Amino acid sequence: MARPKRTTVDYYPHYVKCGRTIYILEARFGNDGYAFWFKVLEVLGESEGHFYDCSVSSNWEYLLAKTRVNAQTATEIIGVLINLGKIDKELWEKNRVIWIENFVNNLTEVYRTRRTELPQKPVFKEEKQQPEKVISEKTPDKEQLKEIKPAKGEKSKGEESKEKYPYQDIVAMWNSVCLSCPKVLKVTEARKQKMKTRFQEFGVKREELTDYVMRLFQRVQASDFLTGRSTDKMGWVANFDWVFENEKNWVKVSEGNYDNKRGGGSNTAQKPVQAADGSQVQLGVGEYIDGSGRRTYGTGRANIPMTAAPRPSERYSWDAASHTWILQ
Repeated sequence: MARPKRTTVDYYPHYVKCGRTIYILEARFGNDGYAFWFKVLEVLGESEGHFYDCSVSSNWEYLLAKTRVNAQTATEIIGVLINLGKIDKELWEKNRVIWIENFVNNLTEVYRTRRTELPQKPVFKEEKQQPEKVISEKTPDKEQLKEIKPAKGEKSKGEESKEKYPYQDIVAMWNSVCLSCPKVLKVTEARKQKMKTRFQEFGVKREELTDYVMRLFQRVQASDFLTGRSTDKMGWVANFDWVFENEKNWVKVSEGNYDNKRGGGSNTAQKPVQAADGSQVQLGVGEYIDGSGRRTYGTGRANIPMTAAPRPSERYSWDAASHTWILQ
């Protein structure tokens, strides 16, 4: 029996001269942009066929953990890389798959030495079945119904296509954005139904879903009330099921009813929290300690020193250059 041919590599060329890609990423995202790019290349190098399927929630979670950025930043960086022609736009938008043609082409010498063909751009069944979906929208005649009737216990293509929402991705987004709330461990049918109901109630389109839900989850994470950081609601923290439970909860979060109070002062004072070194830290409005022990606020992009003064209100943003809160 022949030995299976490898379609992974242990190294890839890392050229010392940086092109426009690195300059643009660093200008937009700082070191996060630089690190994300090269860590993605590492992930592609160790992935079979040199593509990475982010539609699998565990894969997406791993990528976020490896690159040490949140879901919003990762999505933004990928968008920039698509605009720069680095990541294949079609595969990402249709399948949430990362494929970088130039990366694979740079491995030509490796595969030539192995006497193995270079991996090709993956093709997914969904693309081939696209015309069938258009046809299936028309009313079939009786003979057609007999032909496409599924076996007992099986789902028809029509039933499978009804699951048009990326439930796994939405849950992965919750786990990566709402760090102060309980994580979701399993995507049950009941949870899928609740998500579907909320999306249909508010008429959220598939192509708008990621941005819409991201903004909603960011609002949850930034809210002292919903995350239990406020003394007004000691001991209670909103969870995934509460957000999707009914129209009332969803509307209140969407409309900002749980946003922190604005203005010079705030009555959402927090209790001192314990830092990783054991010291007590007084957090301000919207601040929290994330899963990695960093002090931050809002979407979690800022890295605030433990010794900094509490954030005065929602109108203030952290300025890393001056190490102070700046009124916006």
